[in-house]
Amino acid sequence: MRVNLDLRPENVKNVPPPKTRKTGLFMLCLFLVFAAVCGFASYSLVSDYYFLKREIHELNIRISRLIRIRTDLTAELTRLSRQESVYSSSLSIMQQELPTIEIFESIDKSTIRGVILSSIALNQKELKLDGLANTEDNIVTTTRNLLDSEAFSVAQVPVVTRENMGPEGLKFSLTLTPKSIGESGQR
Repeated sequence: MRVNLDLRPENVKNVPPPKTRKTGLFMLCLFLVFAAVCGFASYSLVSDYYFLKREIHELNIRISRLIRIRTDLTAELTRLSRQESVYSSSLSIMQQELPTIEIFESIDKSTIRGVILSSIALNQKELKLDGLANTEDNIVTTTRNLLDSEAFSVAQVPVVTRENMGPEGLKFSLTLTPKSIGESGQR
């Protein structure tokens, strides 16, 4: 048998017992929610930290590659600027000279049958051709062919004299102005 003996004073005995069960359960739930939120926040912070750390490492690798590429490109740019200055100086030298090979090639291609060149004189400002031809048409055709080539810009009217020299009875003299290298190829 069991006997409940309450030795407390009478005024305390009638006070109902505190509702600790509901409050304790509420406090336990609140603590569990707080612990879950703190755990999720901690996990989120740690995973973000490692993600950002990995991202920073990858960006540092990319930066080092870009620095190497920039160094290589700077060296290449320096090399190309030196090469461009060499080409520029070569071009200026070439522009001061006449394109002799192109001039003689165009003379060779432009001279038709029935025209014989007896002398060719070339200087910086003009090319003088002396020769013999069968007909005046042959002289005109040769002059037109020379002007159509890209080696000459201007031709003076040919000077023609008749001589009895066999089948090539016309003696002519033609003066042309050659283009410089910078001009040839531009039409």
